[in-house]
Amino acid sequence: MITIKKIICPVDFSGLSRKALSYANEFAKLSGGEVFLVGVVENDPTINYSHGLETERAEEEKKLAALIEEEQMHGIVADYVIYEGFAEECILDYAKRKEADIIIMGSHGRRGLKRMILGSVAEHVIRRAPCPVLVIKENEHEFIK
Repeated sequence: MITIKKIICPVDFSGLSRKALSYANEFAKLSGGEVFLVGVVENDPTINYSHGLETERAEEEKKLAALIEEEQMHGIVADYVIYEGFAEECILDYAKRKEADIIIMGSHGRRGLKRMILGSVAEHVIRRAPCPVLVIKENEHEFIK
């Protein structure tokens, strides 16, 4: 029997991450599990942050709280965390700390030069995750209606 109790779901507030969140929500309902949201404030030393990381972090926290309320996931979302750093490292760290059963995340499916330069957060997470990863793509056959 498969037990999925701790579901990690990275959120960047894009339509695709909201789609991944709906999958995480459904998995939680089916298995009696809980969803742990991960927000990341990119902390890249090459970027000039005009209004500071504290402000970005506070904005991220407000958006996460609003998202939880909007999605009406009370009782399913157990917790959320906001990290500062590179998204893939933050997601992997949280999954390890929480001893996650699964990570459910979106992937934009970049190709070519853009993928070579930017890489893929989902790809990095898949390669190093301590648990299975379900990747939700933009144009896919959906099994959640």
